[in-house]
Amino acid sequence: MNCVKKRLGLLSVMTLMGLACLAPQRVSAAETPYNPQETAQTQAPQNPTPQAAEAPAPTPTIKLNKTKKSLERDDKLKLRAKVRNSSTKKIIWKSSRKRVATVDKRGVVTAKDKGKTTITATIAGTDIKAECVVTVKNYVTMWVKTTGYCNCSSCAGQWAGAATASGTRPRENHTIAVDKRIIPLGTKVRIGDETYVAEDTGGAIKGNKIDVYYASHGKAMAHGVKYQKIRVYI
Repeated sequence: MNCVKKRLGLLSVMTLMGLACLAPQRVSAAETPYNPQETAQTQAPQNPTPQAAEAPAPTPTIKLNKTKKSLERDDKLKLRAKVRNSSTKKIIWKSSRKRVATVDKRGVVTAKDKGKTTITATIAGTDIKAECVVTVKNYVTMWVKTTGYCNCSSCAGQWAGAATASGTRPRENHTIAVDKRIIPLGTKVRIGDETYVAEDTGGAIKGNKIDVYYASHGKAMAHGVKYQKIRVYI
């Protein structure tokens, strides 16, 4: 009988030990296995730093080599446009008054008649533009006889040293004496490469004859007598 009790007691102890082994065991934080990926995900910032916004593209610009120009009838002018910060270099050319001057697709301006016009160069597909104001002078041509004079007594007689018929002081490369019935006083006249103003008259200046003023008698005499084709601006 005692032998049976001992066996039953031993069996109970073994049963309790087996149940203890099967029970879940608590693992401390210190004993948790290290997982690099899990650690990186845990430490990763929740709100990443936003990237800086890209700078805006520069604004296209256009500039002409001339902003204003004076031309004579039939003269030509080549305008050049400088375009920056644009994907296209195509230029649209336009004249505000084609009667005064025209412009072709290459920017070549042709003067037509007296007046003013605005030549506009616009970057294609935009409203970005540059302008040049063109003034056109009209003229008539005529053949005249030219001589020289100065303000001395030999040339001007009793009016030596006096002002011109317009009330101005005569100036070299500027003043001419004309027959005001042919060329009105104040009119600009092109003789050779110089542009003069009709400011004076003279007793011997009749019809298609012009006296060109010089600062000295020697220069006036050196002019001699010439027959020249002139432009009279009207």
